[in-house]
Amino acid sequence: MQEMSFRGLKVPPSSDELFERAVRACREASQAGGRSSLDRAKKRYIRCVRSSSSLVVSSLREIYKTSPYIERLHPFYRELCSIAFDVDTYRLCLSRVRSVERIVRRVALDSIQGVKAATEKKEAVRARRSFFGRLGSLLESLDDCLKLLREAALRMKEFPEVNTEVPSVIIAGAPNVGKSSLLRALTRAKPEVKPYPFTTKSLILGMLDLGVVSVQLIDTPGLLDTPLEEKSKIERQAILALRHLGDAVVFVADPTETCGFPLDFQRKVFVQVADLVKGAPVLLVANKLDIASEEHLRAFEEAFENPEYLAVSAEKKINLDKLVDKLRLRLRSSAKWGSLFPSS
Repeated sequence: MQEMSFRGLKVPPSSDELFERAVRACREASQAGGRSSLDRAKKRYIRCVRSSSSLVVSSLREIYKTSPYIERLHPFYRELCSIAFDVDTYRLCLSRVRSVERIVRRVALDSIQGVKAATEKKEAVRARRSFFGRLGSLLESLDDCLKLLREAALRMKEFPEVNTEVPSVIIAGAPNVGKSSLLRALTRAKPEVKPYPFTTKSLILGMLDLGVVSVQLIDTPGLLDTPLEEKSKIERQAILALRHLGDAVVFVADPTETCGFPLDFQRKVFVQVADLVKGAPVLLVANKLDIASEEHLRAFEEAFENPEYLAVSAEKKINLDKLVDKLRLRLRSSAKWGSLFPSS
């Protein structure tokens, strides 16, 4: 898979901007000496065509060489791309840019040959003008594609930079159950906040050190904390993309209900998250053990239908070592990441 920094993506120029650059490159081409007026003109025109065509060719080559190839991206980013723009047209446009780059090189060679063969200055002028006429038509034919590629690059620059080369654990749960507190308690460095496209929300990323392996923890405030039917269509699509990041899920519940959400609501979100990340292990955590009573825990167990769970306190760091051990065990048994962990 292709790994890259979307933030560093270059935005392709428009067709008009590229043509204007080509004209400037021609003007800036240095004058060449010669014994006759025709010789001087022909050398000047050749330098003009070479300079202009070189600029356009290198610009087009940079577009198709530096633009991400969708099929090489991580599935998470592939799905975000499919939401952001028409990926089929994007692929066709990259192919079209490559074709036009080859044609521009051929047109430049034809024009240079025409200038060299000229026996009069007006013939050399005609060959140079022919180059710019054909160049203008070629770039105009790319106008729609360059617009799409520009828009695609701008949208991709907004994608959160998530490390897809390490195991990722999504932290989910209803609002105010202590997800952010848990992430801070499990990680040492200050978590990073990454705006999430197509929503007004952000991902909060932190790294959990498991010795030989670092695990990326992803808190999803405002995303995986309420039922999907309460989201807009594009938000639902963006949330569904998160399933590609969940090598495991820690679902945080609040048995005390001091979060402001009843247990039946929390259970509904839990079922939805578990369905979203089918195939990934889901660890159910009952947070706020420091203030939860036996009655709270019994009500929680009843609402969640007697689940397997771990009671913790993110605030007081109670049983977090047990949670880390459970995560290590789940990831060690995964086909994707198991080889990263020592066998004993």
